[in-house]
Amino acid sequence: MTSTTTLPLFGKDAEPDPPEVRLGMAAAAARLVAYRDAHTGDLLAHLVVVCPFCDHQHIHPAGAAVAPRTCPRRSRCVGRPTGVYYFPEVAAW
Repeated sequence: MTSTTTLPLFGKDAEPDPPEVRLGMAAAAARLVAYRDAHTGDLLAHLVVVCPFCDHQHIHPAGAAVAPRTCPRRSRCVGRPTGVYYFPEVAAW
């Protein structure tokens, strides 16, 4: 005798979603990384931030490398959108 079982591939799982957790705001380490734009040849900068919520690196544009915008900023974590991080200090890399 054979039996078939239907597995939920694209639907909701049998377990309910966990309640949303507010992660609040946390400081994050940021480094300034300069690079040359392949199309224009301009020397630009990125802020590379180590996210305190998902342990990944997030990249933010910082403008021209000769005068980067490194003022304190706030941003949301992409992986955990209820977490907001800010980077009060930026180190050169």
